[in-house]
Amino acid sequence: MKLIDSNLGCPNCQTALQPKLLVCPACDIKVEGPFQLNEFATLAQDDLHFLRIFVRCEGRIRDMEAALGLSYPTIRARLTALKHKLAGDADDAEAEGADAQPKAATAAQEPAGVGAILEQLQAGKIPFDEAMRRIKSLRAKT
Repeated sequence: MKLIDSNLGCPNCQTALQPKLLVCPACDIKVEGPFQLNEFATLAQDDLHFLRIFVRCEGRIRDMEAALGLSYPTIRARLTALKHKLAGDADDAEAEGADAQPKAATAAQEPAGVGAILEQLQAGKIPFDEAMRRIKSLRAKT
């Protein structure tokens, strides 16, 4: 059975889908109703990956540099953006994350076009799998 990402958007209008049915795999009992996702369930896959690395490195940014292959300022900017996303002020996170990340670090870390792909993903214009395919394609060219 293939698992479905909780950040899946409606195939018609791209609005975030909400869980309505929970099923116990052991006894097959079903609970139906409106369920609310917690703030972690609504994070994008790349944010969850970043958060997992943060926990594995016990919050030591210097250890995260090696694990992620990113610079200290880039990791700090992503942490700030993630903090704002978890607090529910994603617009502030995007603005502050963009300001906090030096242009030189961005250019060295991401090929041109990755930012645009991530913006399309954030806006719900493309699904996560498509965004990952495009980013991998861009990185394979460099």
